[in-house]
Amino acid sequence: MTPLDKNEALDRHALVMACWLAAALPAAILFQYGFGQGGTPYLLAAFAAILAGFVAHVIVNVVYGTGFSPRELGLGLVIYGLALVLFVVLSLVSAPFAAHNFLPLSIGFIAMGAVVVFYLITRFGARQAFEAFDVIRDFRSDDRDSKRSPGDHT
Repeated sequence: MTPLDKNEALDRHALVMACWLAAALPAAILFQYGFGQGGTPYLLAAFAAILAGFVAHVIVNVVYGTGFSPRELGLGLVIYGLALVLFVVLSLVSAPFAAHNFLPLSIGFIAMGAVVVFYLITRFGARQAFEAFDVIRDFRSDDRDSKRSPGDHT
């Protein structure tokens, strides 16, 4: 991946914003109607719109030869995490909400997680995709390195 010059980076940013705007507005409308009178099909369609935005963002990254920026990753994780926490809290507090929305929202959150895992595996391979999350191995290798003598290579 070669670094983008200033104009290419600005073009990529504008294209990513356009893709997410085109996906987020229909998703918000579908969520609003799905929580009201629409029900399950509209909630699932809202998640499909979000996944379409993610796919569009991946396509932009491929075209420009880049990956997700740390800010994009952080924003995505925060939004996903907050939505998941809100879903769990509302499901525990409100029985009518849980009765009408638990299954479609669970399917949507699981599908979003599965799509992200699928992207990571196809982009980086299974080993490299999950190696970044293996914190225990990082600490274990540091302990072994500090206890080794300079001539020990095992």
